[in-house]
Amino acid sequence: MKNYKISIIICSIGIILISLFIVYSTYAYFTVDVEGEGKEIELTTFDKNTTITYNDTSNVSMVNAYTGEQIIKTFSVENTSDYLLYYDILFNNVVNNFEDKNDLVYKLESNNSTGGYRELSVLPSNNENIASDILIKPHEKHEYNMTITFLKKETDQSANMNKTFSSNILVTGSKGINVGETIFEENTLLKKIITESTNEESGIFYTNSSINGKTIYYYKGNNNNNNLIYNNMCFKIIRTDENYGIRLIFNGEYNEGKCSLKNYIDINKFNNKSDYNAYIGYMFGNASSNTYNNEHNNINNSNIKTILDNWYKDKFLNDTNISNSVFCNNRQTNAFTIKGVSYSKKGYGKSNTGYYNLNSGIVTYDCPNNNDRFSINNKLEYPVGLISADEVLFSGDNSFLYSNDYWTMTPAYFDGSNAYNYVVSNNKLIPAKVNTNYAIRPVIVLNKNVFLENGDGTSSNPYLVR
Repeated sequence: MKNYKISIIICSIGIILISLFIVYSTYAYFTVDVEGEGKEIELTTFDKNTTITYNDTSNVSMVNAYTGEQIIKTFSVENTSDYLLYYDILFNNVVNNFEDKNDLVYKLESNNSTGGYRELSVLPSNNENIASDILIKPHEKHEYNMTITFLKKETDQSANMNKTFSSNILVTGSKGINVGETIFEENTLLKKIITESTNEESGIFYTNSSINGKTIYYYKGNNNNNNLIYNNMCFKIIRTDENYGIRLIFNGEYNEGKCSLKNYIDINKFNNKSDYNAYIGYMFGNASSNTYNNEHNNINNSNIKTILDNWYKDKFLNDTNISNSVFCNNRQTNAFTIKGVSYSKKGYGKSNTGYYNLNSGIVTYDCPNNNDRFSINNKLEYPVGLISADEVLFSGDNSFLYSNDYWTMTPAYFDGSNAYNYVVSNNKLIPAKVNTNYAIRPVIVLNKNVFLENGDGTSSNPYLVR
């Protein structure tokens, strides 16, 4: 009888424990000691010179999470050789069935000034580079924290409850960069830029929040050391691009040793019409379509693209120092509410549609849709475009990019009657109807191998290149 009672008690405890496990698995996420000490396990090496270790395993996952939940993953990369090495960090074997992908974000931070760094970014749906071409010096170790967050928003997020994200973090040697090589040539402007010192408020900074996770070096703050003269014109250096080209924004004509106060080439409309979603486009499709793809098919030039093309033909035709680059007209749709008005993700005809959300907290040099990546390889005849809202935001508050009102290349929203794109105005970004007049400041990209002849980048002694 006594043994019978003990068996009953043991069975009851087992049932309770199983029930608790089922409840926990329904309402929580699972990871393996993601915040604990764990056991370092060597999982792979590349070039027989680098060791990658993880705090527990290379897997990172979030299952059945609630809004506001976070997980933290730690890992390290160590160069055990006597050579310079470069490596990539990837998401591999990705499973992501979240309905609204913008709800699930991550941030990558390193203990080292040259380690990979990624601002708040949306987790991918497919295998994707987190960071690329990361330099690691001989006998150096990069330690990483990756924080994944299921954002808590004011809007209904029930569609993302009980969803799953899972992936492996993979570290591999960079392709195309040999052991001991550097990404720059001696005596180039690129070398000068990426070896400049930085402080917390202004100077040169870097990020891997970009296309394919490439390292981007950018100027931040009210800089007076990013001035450049080229072809009798004044430019401000914005940043490097994914191929280490040097991205410039027009800053006036250069006459008698001075830059003109007029830092734009024209005042004009982005598009001549604004009454359909199509007209947010640098190029656009058939206005009043019943699908997103037809509305934003790149078959018609915008008014502003025609102006920029004509300027480029006049100033730079056959100039071999100008590099091909991506100019992002980010037409990815987003659902949000501004001042009581709700915007959908439809993107066609006269449907209320949200595009770039300034309040999302996500700033990136990436360009999610291939259709929006304008370049010589995608619809452009001439390598010229406009600055993006993200480039403005990366430059910080009260930065060198805030001047007179001028167009960016970034769509804001369509409110059912008019299309709006962002303009820079009075130290902020504001939406403006695309058929209104604002200044136009062209953006071009110099080849990464242009040589630095003279100058220190200040307004009194700007960079001169050849």
